[in-house]
Amino acid sequence: MAVKEQQKPAKRTSPGYREKTMVVTRRTYLPIKEKLLYLLTIVACVMVASLIIWQNANIYGLNKETQTVEREIKKSNAEIKKLTVQKQELLNGVRDKAIQLGYQEPTGESINVERSKISSNSTETGTKSETAKK
Repeated sequence: MAVKEQQKPAKRTSPGYREKTMVVTRRTYLPIKEKLLYLLTIVACVMVASLIIWQNANIYGLNKETQTVEREIKKSNAEIKKLTVQKQELLNGVRDKAIQLGYQEPTGESINVERSKISSNSTETGTKSETAKK
C-alpha cells in the first residue's frame, strides 16, 4: 500500500500586533412611500379582522335567538299536548255531566222547527211574525 504523506499546515507568523477593524453601521430610515405602504397594509388587516369579528358576532346572535325560539316552541308543544289531553277528558265527561244535570238523551225522533216567512208587506202593515213576538 502506498502511504501518503500528510501535509502539515504552514505555521503563521504573526507580527507583534494585531490589526483590528471596526464596522460602523449607519441606521438608514425608511422612505415615506414605504412607511405609507406598511401603514395601509396594517389598516387593511385591521379592517378585515373587524369585519370577520362583526360577522361572527351577528352569527352568534342569530344562533342565540334560534335557541330561544326553539325553547319556546318546545314549551308551547308541551302545553298543547297538556291542553289536548284536558280537552279529551272534558269531551268524555260531557255526557255524564249532562245526565247529572237532568238532561235527557234525544230519542230517534227528529226535532223540526217551522220558520215563518217574513215579507216586506207584513212589516209595513204592522203584523209581526211569531218569532218576532217572542
